[in-house]
Amino acid sequence: MPKRLASLALLGSLASTASAQSVVATGDLPEKPAPRLIDGRLGMMIGGADVGDADGFSIGVSAGLGYRIGDLTLRGTFDYYKVGDNSDELMQRRGRASRFGAAARYSFANNGDDGHVGIDFWGELGGGYEHVDWRPGGILDRPSLELAFGFDLAGRGDRDRNGHRRQIGYFMAFRSFVAQGPEMAGAMATCGGPCDTATTPSRTDISMFFDFGVHWGR
Repeated sequence: MPKRLASLALLGSLASTASAQSVVATGDLPEKPAPRLIDGRLGMMIGGADVGDADGFSIGVSAGLGYRIGDLTLRGTFDYYKVGDNSDELMQRRGRASRFGAAARYSFANNGDDGHVGIDFWGELGGGYEHVDWRPGGILDRPSLELAFGFDLAGRGDRDRNGHRRQIGYFMAFRSFVAQGPEMAGAMATCGGPCDTATTPSRTDISMFFDFGVHWGR
């Protein structure tokens, strides 16, 4: 009888050990889901707008709304800014441009989603449609590409019972719009400076802006 009890105890110990090993083998914690965030932005733009041969100082406003999953954000954008010649031109041409666009933003360096202070460095690529309205008359509609680099600084609140948290902060970015300029009537090949080959003016317009403002999300 004692031998039988000892055998049963040994079998029970082996079964308990095997069960514990099974729990250890299958008890890994699930991967943490990628953070998700609705992102809103409002900013001010300062730089130079390029529309054909009218390429002067420009100032305007920017706005955006996006949805972030992990390091990737898909967002819609709106920009409204001044276009025209520099103020020292004898015959100034003045107008306003509005641009609707969509862009994909990728965070290539950040400090994660756990702390109460967030730092994020990102790059962005997108496209849009620009509408230029000249004050004396005339409009220009054209597609354009966007390339941007920037960083965000944000303060974050505590998480609610669903794991969501609010944040608000500051952003700075360098943005450029690239579009095809309108055909210039009567444009002739020439040398605008010392050169060995005369060419017609380039039809590639590049507008560049420094964009800064506030962003918020949840």
